[in-house]
Amino acid sequence: MSELRSFEDGQRVFQQGERIPGVFVVATGCLKIFRTDGRGHMQVLDFMKPGQCVGEVQVFDKGLIASSAEARGDSSCWLIPADHLNRIAHTTPEVAEVLIQHFASKVRHLVDLVDALSLHSVPERVAQFILETHEKHPDRRFVEFEETQEDLAQCIGASREAFSRALRLLSDLELIHSTFPVIRITDAEKLQRYAKG
Repeated sequence: MSELRSFEDGQRVFQQGERIPGVFVVATGCLKIFRTDGRGHMQVLDFMKPGQCVGEVQVFDKGLIASSAEARGDSSCWLIPADHLNRIAHTTPEVAEVLIQHFASKVRHLVDLVDALSLHSVPERVAQFILETHEKHPDRRFVEFEETQEDLAQCIGASREAFSRALRLLSDLELIHSTFPVIRITDAEKLQRYAKG
């Protein structure tokens, strides 16, 4: 029932405000998910890696997509048509339960994003972002980013210059050692306290 679609680096997968045909599940590569305000300002919502999906809200509310997506590197996605997913969700309790858990996780991610943007300074947001990325590989004492500083700055609602200044400040405070894209956490406990404000 699904169709594999391929996208070149930088190719738009869908545009904010469009009606999309279903859910895109990343198979290879990465999708940058973002919103723009029409004046050139961008807020990156997420970078979707293999196994992650986007478009599921529109499948169930039948509205327009609230964000845009573009391929980062050559990427491919399985497109699951909306009517098929709707039918399966209504007839298979296990699928419905997984979707509910998925939506709850997505809401939590967006609440955390709003909290960071509205209540914390740029250096605190950078500290939190480093810690959240580190949680994916807790056995390491360092974080290695695949994205550029510009990409990461857009994730936390800052300019690239502000992001760079925040890295220097955290380094001066001896909370991290930065040789971007590799950042070594030198004092995780103090970094956590700093991130909370």
